[in-house]
Amino acid sequence: MFRIDPNRSNSRHAGALERLIYLAVLLVAAPVTPAARADGQEIRKCDFEVKARCATGDASVTLSDGVVKRVEVNVYWCGLKGQPGYTCAIDSSRTDTNAKWSEDGGATLITNASPFSPDQPDRVKVTVGRYVSIDLDQTQSLERCGAGAELPRAIVIPEKKAACRVWLRAP
Repeated sequence: MFRIDPNRSNSRHAGALERLIYLAVLLVAAPVTPAARADGQEIRKCDFEVKARCATGDASVTLSDGVVKRVEVNVYWCGLKGQPGYTCAIDSSRTDTNAKWSEDGGATLITNASPFSPDQPDRVKVTVGRYVSIDLDQTQSLERCGAGAELPRAIVIPEKKAACRVWLRAP
């Protein structure tokens, strides 16, 4: 640590400058953590709109002390002119009995216990870091969606923005 020499000609400002330097060092050294509630629970969420494919939706991941506790995804697809649209939804928490939750290489895997097509994989992979990634590439849409709708391949919840990044399946 250094100190400002009080014998210098600008010594009357030395104390104030020294306090500012200490404050700057403290701010730079302080860890940056996202705001969380007192119980250690945090909800990361976002909304999206893909006009070219007429799809909108939202996603949220509930964390408790950094561990994924719940995943929610809602996708709304436009219907034909004058007709209602279609919806896809995932709402799973660790307390559900119809899904098996496990950890794999830093990611949380949520596997459907009774998939629509038992011979195909039906799982969601959630990775938490600076961003939250919801990988839906191995998720079956048939049981979760209305006719004409399907789940995206992936959704990324940015750290501070309200808009999701979404990758839809090829038309």
